[in-house]
Amino acid sequence: MEMELMENGLTQEEQATQPDAVPKLEPGSGPDVPDPAENEVSEEPPKKKRTSRKKTEKAADAPAPGDALEEDGEPPVPEDAPLEDGPLGEGLTEADQLDPEPEAAADGIVVMGLAEQDVSGESDMPTEEPEPGEAAVPALPQPDAPETERTRPAAPRARPTRSANNHSRLLSLDLNKLDRDLTEPERQEWNNIYASFRSKSVLTGKIIGIEAHAFNVQNRETGQVERRRIYCAAVIAYKVKVLIPETEMWMPGEERPTHVLRNMSGAEIDYVILDVDRVGGMATASRRMGAVIRRHAFDTARGGHETGERLPCRVLTVGPNRCLIECGGRDLTLRYRDISYSSYDDLRKQYRPGEHYDCILKEYDRAAGLMRVSIKEAAPNPFEGAVVRHPLGCRRQAVISGKYGGGVFCTMPDGTTCLCLYTAQHTDREFRKGDTVILAVVKYDYERSLIYGRILSKW
Repeated sequence: MEMELMENGLTQEEQATQPDAVPKLEPGSGPDVPDPAENEVSEEPPKKKRTSRKKTEKAADAPAPGDALEEDGEPPVPEDAPLEDGPLGEGLTEADQLDPEPEAAADGIVVMGLAEQDVSGESDMPTEEPEPGEAAVPALPQPDAPETERTRPAAPRARPTRSANNHSRLLSLDLNKLDRDLTEPERQEWNNIYASFRSKSVLTGKIIGIEAHAFNVQNRETGQVERRRIYCAAVIAYKVKVLIPETEMWMPGEERPTHVLRNMSGAEIDYVILDVDRVGGMATASRRMGAVIRRHAFDTARGGHETGERLPCRVLTVGPNRCLIECGGRDLTLRYRDISYSSYDDLRKQYRPGEHYDCILKEYDRAAGLMRVSIKEAAPNPFEGAVVRHPLGCRRQAVISGKYGGGVFCTMPDGTTCLCLYTAQHTDREFRKGDTVILAVVKYDYERSLIYGRILSKW
């Protein structure tokens, strides 16, 4: 009992007579006294102190999920402790570092259609660090930005998703009102265009002509929007004109000269609608998107494709000695030897854009992008049975289809080609391509499947 009364060196009566506050002495200004931190009670209420002590002991015994302990065993910093200056995310585990560092985020941002932003750290925007556990929110432009910042010239903004903007513009129209007075063929034509535009389905049509139109295009090198005049293929199924720009005609890396497009009138092509001008009654489309879909369907066909398989093809354009065809979603150039057994002075007299033929697959390698076909081998060889139809010594009517090295190629009515020479009484300047002549069959070469003859007269 005496020990309790003598607590802190004073009796109970002496404690009652002591003043409420004891003046604080400066160090060295008086006699040596014990440190107040050792003998005096802390000003923090005991309850709060005990609560803090319990939290510390609990954290030391069983750390909470997500708390990171230091390697030297120091307890974690309480949640209500102030943040110290240092890199964002330092000392946290990989799972806790949800937000990237500001420097890394700035280096990886690519703003489409805008001028390059200053990422050196000097900015008018506040750069406060987010609290732990909160996601970083991109800063919005402030209304009180400097005048120089508001008037800075910027490049035209590119549309990140052209199809989304076009969809919004199309769906904002009252299509029921616009299509109310359409006839049934017109309604079906517009429904096909709407379906291709929204679901990217493939449409097929014939090119009726080539015309030039002005478009706003973005320069990939400078990023500027330029107005350029581009040749377009026009396709009209019934009344709606669909324009396919030259830039959307060919696959990347397979571009053709402009004169090839201008000679494609009448060709049948596949295309996908890109944009719809319902009020103007027009639409723009892409042939290369249709080619990608057709090519994928050909490459992934069940059972694959083998050499010697018969395939359909379409003629796109024809030149004097070669033609461009489409087979399996690919544009292939065929020379004379792969087109016909017969000899013609000009292929344009026998073949037209838009015609359909069968061809034989000669070579196909999907990985290497290699494909080779032959229209000639899909048809029977006229040389077969020619010895019965044209025996040796017989005279036949034929047309001169070409000349080479002093010889003359003559095509008979059944498509059989005969290599002829002149007689001693004739000269080459007397005969031209397209002239009709009388020839005599003199020899058969069965190994090379050739017939030799001699021109007797001009018909």
